[in-house]
Amino acid sequence: MGEQGEVRLDVHVGADGAVIDVQVRASSGSPALDRAAIDTVRRWRFRPATVDGQAVAEWYRDWKWVFRLEG
Repeated sequence: MGEQGEVRLDVHVGADGAVIDVQVRASSGSPALDRAAIDTVRRWRFRPATVDGQAVAEWYRDWKWVFRLEG
């Protein structure tokens, strides 16, 4: 049987839209699920936050990832 759970992440996005850092705010209780969420987010590119029209680095806090078995 597979694992399921919920992980909450804080994601630091750079001014270029690349992920600078990912931190686990609340673990799913499964290192494998936590790692899957972190590895996925690290591959993403974002539209960076802006201040006065300039791209800036920003933390995005408390993103919830839910892993649930269906069927």
